[in-house]
Amino acid sequence: MTRTPMQVVRVHCPVSGNVLARLQAGEAAALADDPVLAGVVGVIRASGVLGTIGPYRGVFELGFGLESFVPGADAVPTTGRAGEAEVVPTVVVKTYAAEGADIDEALAAIVAVHPWEIPVIEVGVVELVGR
Repeated sequence: MTRTPMQVVRVHCPVSGNVLARLQAGEAAALADDPVLAGVVGVIRASGVLGTIGPYRGVFELGFGLESFVPGADAVPTTGRAGEAEVVPTVVVKTYAAEGADIDEALAAIVAVHPWEIPVIEVGVVELVGR
């Protein structure tokens, strides 16, 4: 057994309820039907850094759910209104990069396609267990 330190990147993407339902039903073609999700996946597939695990490229995982927030008075939300709770369908795209790899260019490309005033993009360190 091996343990390999990796960077993990999680990108929270707003999607339509229709796209979320289609993805949950296993319809992979729905990935291309949402511009934000398609943009994030496109960055991963094109980066050469993100989504790289050993001999595999373009590796990512999708998690499905809902995200809630209350915009403040000075916020400029994509969805919702200041002071009112909002709930939106969300897909979390999780991917990996080698420990120490420079992922800044790929992260900047993701921020560029993301519509939120403050994109929720988490970067951390994990260990992947292998053979």
